Amino acid sequence: MPLAGTLVDGQYHLVRPLGRGASSVVYFAVGRDGLAYAVKLFPPELRSHAEREYRNGAGLQHPRLARVLKATVVQNHPSLVLDFARGQVMFSRYVHRPSLRLHPELGHRGFESVQAANERRAYLLTLAHLLDALAHLHGVGIVHRDVKPENVIVDGNGSARLVDFDLSGPVGERFESPVRIGTAAFMSPEALRGEPLGPESDLYGVGLLLHWGLYGDLPADDLPHGRLSDDPLDRLRIALLNHDRDARPANAQQVRQALLQLAALPLA
Repeated sequence: MPLAGTLVDGQYHLVRPLGRGASSVVYFAVGRDGLAYAVKLFPPELRSHAEREYRNGAGLQHPRLARVLKATVVQNHPSLVLDFARGQVMFSRYVHRPSLRLHPELGHRGFESVQAANERRAYLLTLAHLLDALAHLHGVGIVHRDVKPENVIVDGNGSARLVDFDLSGPVGERFESPVRIGTAAFMSPEALRGEPLGPESDLYGVGLLLHWGLYGDLPADDLPHGRLSDDPLDRLRIALLNHDRDARPANAQQVRQALLQLAALPLA
């Protein structure tokens, strides 16, 4: 059912679809205050997803997180009004692949090498912002549980915001039987086993994004260490992709500091 033109709660005009995920569709909306918003609509049978995202996201206040502002219903669809995160999903933003490689063969003074260096800095800024967002989440006892490129919105300079909290939950949340939570290609080994998840599980996803930045692809399932470049960031990648969750980094701020030190960049 097309919903463009619908006025939500007398305040938000739905303008056009922004994207569709496995469990929801997101519309671009304009409020009566003239500001941009996103409105996320769930099928009626997934009301619990909307309730979970509102419960986990409504109290979050951080510049690297897209706030959940309001829960409502749009034509029988459980819905959420969100901050509008400007930009593109991470994989669409970084068309220069792999973004973290400087490609010295292109020349030290040529346009291409400058462009590559700018892309590297932007990609590192994106990862730093993602780690900022995760540090805040973990600090209030929440794990995101679905760190993937589609949930990281990036602008032209690399500034990023983390979105989508419908799979998020308390650190170490247990269920009556094992539950696999997340997107298969970006799930940690413990998530694939259906174990309770913690901060180290989210940081495994950051390791996958760091791998993609270094190599332009995702690692083979059983070979996180299969390649090793001369980039100092590779050591961090290996640590983040450790299959032993107890040996994997679990502090997002410490990982952010290590990332910036290894990259030798004074990023904010």
